[in-house]
Order: sequence, then structure tokens, then C-alpha cells
Amino acid sequence: MNIEKAKQVYKESEDSRNLLLSIFTKEELGISILPSQEEFNKFFEEEILSKVDPAKTRFPRKNSFSCIQLCNSRGEWLLGYDYNPKRPYFYYQFDRTCIILRDKFSLSDVDTKRLLRSLIESHFNLKVAQQDICIFRTNPD
Repeated sequence: MNIEKAKQVYKESEDSRNLLLSIFTKEELGISILPSQEEFNKFFEEEILSKVDPAKTRFPRKNSFSCIQLCNSRGEWLLGYDYNPKRPYFYYQFDRTCIILRDKFSLSDVDTKRLLRSLIESHFNLKVAQQDICIFRTNPD
């Protein structure tokens, strides 16, 4: 396996990371140091959650309050979640959320979702699987 393929596999497959790290160095794989969960949570709260305007909260599903969209003061959605016990999920907007996290931390999607999962569990009291954290470029409605 060449180094470019190894970098790609490392970013996409959390299960392969230990094996790849036993073969390649972190520098070869282009791995940046991940922020601590506390650092990530603090940044998320200061740079993303602080922009949420509670008056602009939406409940996009008729007669359902389990699905919530949190928006900024201009009414642009930032993130949303559904705490339906059958299939909880969390989604966030690419341009207003994901880009901010990537610019600050240079995270892969896998790393972003792993850090978000812990934040979601503690901040929103919502248990979600990593695959139930989705990035949207437009409003998911």
C-alpha cells in the first residue's frame, strides 16, 4: 500500500488506524494532533452554539417536537437533531458548522463525528451512533 492510499484509508476507516500506525508514522500519514474533547466542546459552544437564536428554533415535522432545528439570528439553520428513540440522529450544516470545525482543527470526517458524538451525548443528552451524525450542504427538509 502506498502512502497516499494509506492516508485515505486512515481518514475513512477508524478500524484500520492502529494497523496503519504500526506501519507508518503519524507524520507520513499527515495526522494532525487531535484536540481534546474538552477543547473541542469549548470551541463548539463558543463558535457554533453561541450563534443559536432560541427564538428561531424550528420543529419541521408537523405535530412532532422530537425533531428540532437550531438556527442563527437570520433564521439560517446551523444544526438539528431528532431524539426519537427509534432512530435518533444529529445533523449539521456544512458551511455554517462543518467548515468552522475543519478550519480550526483540520479534522477528518471520522474524527469530527467521533468528537461530535461525545459532545452530543453530553450537551444534548442524546445517544447517537457515529453513522447517525450527518453533514448537509442545504437544509435537510
